[in-house]
Amino acid sequence: MSAASVNIRKAIKQASESLDQAQAIGQHPPGFTYVPPTHARALDLDATLVEGMRGAGKSFWWGSLVLAEHRSFIQNGFPEARLPDNVTVVQGFGTGSLNTAYPDAEQLIDLVDQFRPRSIWRAVIALHAGFQGGFSRLSTWAQRVQWVQTNSERFAQELDAADRRLESRSAKLLVLFDALDRLADDWQHIRPLAKGLLQVSLDMRSTRNIRCKVYVRPDMLEDEEIVSFPDYSKLNAAKASLRWQRADLYALLFQCLGNASVGSAEFRRLVFECMGVRAPRQPAAKTWVLPPTLRIDEDLQEALFEQLAGRAMGSSTKRGKPYTWLVNHLQDGRNQVSPRSFFAALKIAANEQYDDEDLAIGYRGIQRGVQEASTIRVTEIAEDYPWVKLIMQPLSGNLTVPCTTKEIEAIWKRERTLETLGSTLRRQGTSAKLPPQHLEQGNSGILIDLESLGMLNRLENKRIQMPDVYRVAFGLGRRGGVKALK
Repeated sequence: MSAASVNIRKAIKQASESLDQAQAIGQHPPGFTYVPPTHARALDLDATLVEGMRGAGKSFWWGSLVLAEHRSFIQNGFPEARLPDNVTVVQGFGTGSLNTAYPDAEQLIDLVDQFRPRSIWRAVIALHAGFQGGFSRLSTWAQRVQWVQTNSERFAQELDAADRRLESRSAKLLVLFDALDRLADDWQHIRPLAKGLLQVSLDMRSTRNIRCKVYVRPDMLEDEEIVSFPDYSKLNAAKASLRWQRADLYALLFQCLGNASVGSAEFRRLVFECMGVRAPRQPAAKTWVLPPTLRIDEDLQEALFEQLAGRAMGSSTKRGKPYTWLVNHLQDGRNQVSPRSFFAALKIAANEQYDDEDLAIGYRGIQRGVQEASTIRVTEIAEDYPWVKLIMQPLSGNLTVPCTTKEIEAIWKRERTLETLGSTLRRQGTSAKLPPQHLEQGNSGILIDLESLGMLNRLENKRIQMPDVYRVAFGLGRRGGVKALK
């Protein structure tokens, strides 16, 4: 294997590992940041709700936007994001290291038993907005929340004063919230806290210069106990989505490879060779920005990726081309792929080595990567929707797709799957986490729910297909497809 391929392989590993830990502040360099054209809206201060599937980048932005160096890189490298200069960005809740900027989950449990959820989040805003007077002398969250709850008129006055101070400096305050599923240990506590946060975030839109940005998974916005309050539709109407197209995923990969500590020089040479221009001289310390053409031109992207992974998934292109094959096999039923799944597959591919390959990554490594990415995605979906694991378990090793609905229903009937699911949900009662919405419709209702989650596709001949990103780890067979895991 050439030295260039070895170094680019190392760059792929570095990018994958760094982005996997990106929610921790400062764990990735600014050059590993990429803003897809469709994501510029998610950086807008007035986009209060930012929705994204698991691994779409919510925690990435929560951890990155608080850093001035990262914001500066975005402003210079991606001016279309229109990130303002004079903005103070702070964190109001998330999974970062212990700090005093917000109450952690343990503190929230105590607080929600004593105070209204909205008062808790108002206290967080008050701290970051620099409330003066008596509030500024309080040192514990219980004291702060108590003050907010018993001084509603004073709170409004202090909020207005803080807003005017920001106005006098032409400044903005942005408070970020992430990991709402970690607000508490059970949904009985999570739901009121999440609802209160969304209500307070809506309230802040009445100010001129104070905004909240809440990163949230789609399943939480489907929960009526969280979103059933007046004027939620206003938040939803301005919602931004972190949805990744194929070109966006490869642009992110290339942006990272061009700034890796090892292999970046070799990769940049490939970039300019593919584009047919000479590489410009650039100071070694300057962060590289992917040329605009490589962000959207899929033909050019594919030509560049061929230099890393070859042009075929085997001895010929009959089995597919790596550029399209990888993303196609990571897509769910709604044609969505997360950067987490994409980079998880690439990390495995970069760790697989075969003597007959002179490439940074090879097709066999990519196939193994898809298997690993499927395992990760199935774990995530089971965490978000625990009932999914229960109804998929009887199908594992007993079903090959595409198949008919009758084949699925016969297995469920034989194993009494829906009866087991129903009794499990009844035992859990109100603590059940996001149960299937159409359970009362029986087998057909469960299939509707699986389809809405992107786990199933209905083909033109009415047969059922399951995308590889779920099928492989759930242990369903498919003729000619990636081998299922056992």
